[in-house]
Amino acid sequence: MAANKFWKKSELTNLEQQVGVALTQIEQSVTEAKNLKVSSVVDYTAKINAKKQVYLVFIPHPCLSIYNKVSSKLLPELEKRLKATILVVAKRTIESKWVKSHRSQTRPNSRTLTSVYDGLLDDLVAPSTILGRRTRVRVDGTKFYRIFLDEQDKNEVEPRLDAIRAVYKLLTTRELEFEFRRDDVFYSKRGGAKKTTKK
Repeated sequence: MAANKFWKKSELTNLEQQVGVALTQIEQSVTEAKNLKVSSVVDYTAKINAKKQVYLVFIPHPCLSIYNKVSSKLLPELEKRLKATILVVAKRTIESKWVKSHRSQTRPNSRTLTSVYDGLLDDLVAPSTILGRRTRVRVDGTKFYRIFLDEQDKNEVEPRLDAIRAVYKLLTTRELEFEFRRDDVFYSKRGGAKKTTKK
């Protein structure tokens, strides 16, 4: 049953077996997750020296739209069953602009390093949304990135920020700082009622 949740993969590790079984059980309550597939699962606990278990789940990029719809229900259920911090990202590919099969070939914007790194961060902070990004340079010349998240999601996302920060740095070598602020400009995420723009 667990193998049915994995994309083109038959031999599973013990950790992937556990994730597959948990996803199959969650399908009974979250029916939208039936078409969600998983590529692989990696244990990042030792790599980032985390006190709590941290699992990074890779999903195929075509399944990203399905995951975005059910992430608010799926993540808490997965973490409850596996007793670990679960981070989910879509598999993306970075292409070099110098590697071409013919002269007129152009690289899609979605395959650039910046686009892939931004997409990884969007996946990691889900179900919250990023309201703003700032690049800051310290006196010694090192860079870090300040990310502004929606204040409405603070209770859900805040316990996972340390794991997100450590895993993202391991994947991209970028340092992050998170802040929460109100989103008064666009619309309210919960309730469906639009907010009026404050001038």
